[in-house]
Amino acid sequence: MTDVRDAQSVTLASRKPLAPPFHRHIAKGKLKGQTCKVGDRVVIYEIVATEPEGIVRVTEATCLHFE
Repeated sequence: MTDVRDAQSVTLASRKPLAPPFHRHIAKGKLKGQTCKVGDRVVIYEIVATEPEGIVRVTEATCLHFE
């Protein structure tokens, strides 16, 4: 069984460059309290990096970066 660690940061890249910015707010809401890994998709974003690497849990303290 793997131990899921809390994410310090998660970096997301937009798959639709002309999408409105309010999608960031929606993505933040969907990620809070969930687990994720590189390659997962949330709304129009794909997770491209996590710190620490691997499967992580997104918390209120997690810093989300959008590219």
